[in-house]
Amino acid sequence: MGDFPRMVALLKTVRRVAVLSHINPEADCIGAALGLTIALQEQGRAAVAYNADPLPRALRFLPGAGDFVQADRLPGGLDCVVVVDSGTPERVGGLLTGVAAPVLNVDHHKGNTRFGTLNWVVPEASAAGEMVFHLLRALEHPISPPVATNLYAAVLTDTGSFHYKNTSPEALRVAAALVEAGAVPGQISASLYAQRDAGELRLLSRCLTTLTLSRDGRVAWMEVSAADLAEAGLGQDALEGFIDYPRSIAGVEVALLFRGLGGDGIRVSLRSRGRADVAAVAATFGGGGHHDAAGCRVPGELAAVRGAVLAAVERELASAGGGERG
Repeated sequence: MGDFPRMVALLKTVRRVAVLSHINPEADCIGAALGLTIALQEQGRAAVAYNADPLPRALRFLPGAGDFVQADRLPGGLDCVVVVDSGTPERVGGLLTGVAAPVLNVDHHKGNTRFGTLNWVVPEASAAGEMVFHLLRALEHPISPPVATNLYAAVLTDTGSFHYKNTSPEALRVAAALVEAGAVPGQISASLYAQRDAGELRLLSRCLTTLTLSRDGRVAWMEVSAADLAEAGLGQDALEGFIDYPRSIAGVEVALLFRGLGGDGIRVSLRSRGRADVAAVAATFGGGGHHDAAGCRVPGELAAVRGAVLAAVERELASAGGGERG
């Protein structure tokens, strides 16, 4: 359990709490952060969820999203800072700079650097949302429907709608408990996956024309440029789920999406069918993530970045050896 009992004890005493999540936020980190923030508010604590990046449009339906704060620094006078779903302090985009309050690190990334004052890292957990569920149980706080909705969205998305191999018996038990607490699966799924803008589908159509397979068919990738996004009038969050298309091809072991960021390099998303450790590939370029889902931001032009990352993927596949793991 490590620092978990002390973390629970501290959270029972604090009043002013900042809850942070990682840059380029997605549903697990936001759902975990908002779920914890609402629960702390229900306990009478002054809790606020912060992120260095804006809230993705697709997640604005989540309870508490209206109180989410995009910031480049935290206020003073905090009793503690809880960081969810972030393997390193850099992942929160500088929000920990100058923080004097205790930092509580709640995460499920295997490569977590234990940067907190107190650290609770459980790589076996399916999602940060699953961990927050157990944290609230330890705090003896009943799960309200708004909290349940956020945590269910977190678990649902980080398990790939219960398709990925991290869909453990515990993840399903937590999901069931969240439904019993008021989460409505059909409504949450529809809000996450059935609210696309027509422009996003047109962008997907353009992106699919870039679909490329390696000669052996084990690696597939797509590309989208900053100009494509600008022309469509869309942000990076419009690309959510695009990587599932190359990943769905029979025989593909690693799928990638290369996203142009204008003058800020290339953002690379990586997904594995199980044999390759894409977190190890992402770490080569300063990124991180999980064995089967990871990402990094790489400076340079697309052609050079693509070549370097694909070479790293091939090295990882070669070193992994053997057949695909289930």
